[in-house]
Amino acid sequence: MLSWVFIIVFMAFSPSASKKKGDFDLLKCSKVDVGKKENELKLPTGYRFSPDDDELVLFYLVNKILGRTLPITDVIKEIDLYENDPDQLPLDDYRHGTKCNEAYYFTNVEQIYSSEGKVTKRTTKGGYWKVTSEGKQVIYGDDKVVVGFKTSMLFNKGHVPAPKGSISSFVMHEYRVNPSIVPVDVLNDSIRAKIERFVVCKIVSKEASPAYKLPPELLSHGEDAKSN
Repeated sequence: MLSWVFIIVFMAFSPSASKKKGDFDLLKCSKVDVGKKENELKLPTGYRFSPDDDELVLFYLVNKILGRTLPITDVIKEIDLYENDPDQLPLDDYRHGTKCNEAYYFTNVEQIYSSEGKVTKRTTKGGYWKVTSEGKQVIYGDDKVVVGFKTSMLFNKGHVPAPKGSISSFVMHEYRVNPSIVPVDVLNDSIRAKIERFVVCKIVSKEASPAYKLPPELLSHGEDAKSN
């Protein structure tokens, strides 16, 4: 089911963004045809920004990387996310999602070399993000096109070797674009570099909503970390 925001965005912006079998075209499917200015949109009471994974990748991350129009420009901030602990981010950012406990950010990731080879830097000033699930495919449409990849993480406080540390109340999902879906005439060296280092992240705070519970696939990881 599409979220409120995309029901509205589709009506006001992009009638061409359908999910029909056999007609996938990245530039067409992610295109936003601006019909009204954002301040003219009449959002319903209780509006929440809660896009599906494929919508987040196609309409926001893809268009951000390609320098194209976004459906809404003031919801996802661009920050140096890994320079901040999640509890240092503005509390007001955690106002999205169906439970009003999600924050969304664009950020660059840093690739470093370790004994395990080339890895993504996940440390912050006060802790580190522990990967619990990596490489999950983000699927679009009836043709099940892989438009991106999703990595899920738990934030641990303190700079001690993983998997030890004090587990926090924050979960993050990091989304990357699948470079194979980008047309050859668009995929130059500059775009390749952006795809490799630029992501969109969704952080979920349990503290922002007492009713929030970890997704089932992450519960076992949390219990394992607590026992160490």
